[in-house]
Amino acid sequence: MNKPTGNVTFLFTDIEGSTRLAQEFPESLPAAIEKHHAIMHKAIESNNGFVFEKVGDSFCCAFEKAEEAVKAAIQIQINLSSDVCELSGLERKNCVIKVRIGIHSGNAEWNGNTYMGYITLARTARVMSAAYGEQILISNDAYELCYPKLFFGKEEGESNISFRDLGERG
Repeated sequence: MNKPTGNVTFLFTDIEGSTRLAQEFPESLPAAIEKHHAIMHKAIESNNGFVFEKVGDSFCCAFEKAEEAVKAAIQIQINLSSDVCELSGLERKNCVIKVRIGIHSGNAEWNGNTYMGYITLARTARVMSAAYGEQILISNDAYELCYPKLFFGKEEGESNISFRDLGERG
C-alpha cells in the first residue's frame, strides 16, 4: 500500500481506562485487547487506512481521504459496542471496551518508517485526548474535507452520519 503523503488524515485511538481495566482484570483483559485489535485492523484496512504505529492499546493510523477515516471510526465504534468483551464479574453494560477516537487532517510526509509533521500529529493527539470513550472527535480541517463527500447525493437527514459542532478549541 502506498502511504499517504502531503495532506494526510490521521485517526488516533485509545481505550478509555485501560490501565484500570488491566489492574482489575489481568486474566481476561488480554483476550479483550486481542478482540479490540482485530476490530481495529479490520475497520482501518477495509477503509483504505493503515496503522503506522501501535503503543499498547493505542492506534495511530493514516488515510488518504478524510471520509474514509470517518467511516473507519464509525465502524470501529459500532463493532466495539456490539462486541462485548468478557471481563469477569462485570454486567454487559459495563464490559464494553470504550475507545476514544480523534481525527485530524494536515501536512505530513512518510519517511519510510513513520510520519514527519509534528504539528499535524500533535493536533491529532490532542483531538483524540479531548474525546471520551465511545466518542469520535474530528477537527474542522478533517470535517471540511469529508463533509460534502459523506453526504454526496443525499440530504443531511437521509444519512446515518451527523455532526455536532462543539466549538473552537485552542
